[in-house]
Amino acid sequence: MWRNTGQPVRLFMLDARACLPILSAAVYWSWTTLDIAIVGVAFFSAISFAGMTLPAMLRLIRRWLVGPVRTAVPAWRRRRLA
Repeated sequence: MWRNTGQPVRLFMLDARACLPILSAAVYWSWTTLDIAIVGVAFFSAISFAGMTLPAMLRLIRRWLVGPVRTAVPAWRRRRLA
């Protein structure tokens, strides 16, 4: 019963976060919002295909931007062998 509670929410084959651009395209119909919805669905499908969720992707981008050095941690508290 509780086995799949940690899984991301899906609507058919789409991630539930991909439904927000579709909803915006359905509420305010124009070619621009349709293009945004298609790009949004493609983006969420690509990161879902890679096995990631949106928060995990944002953490990955933040890690690429910041780099391996964490300057807020003092030298004596850094993990050397991890």
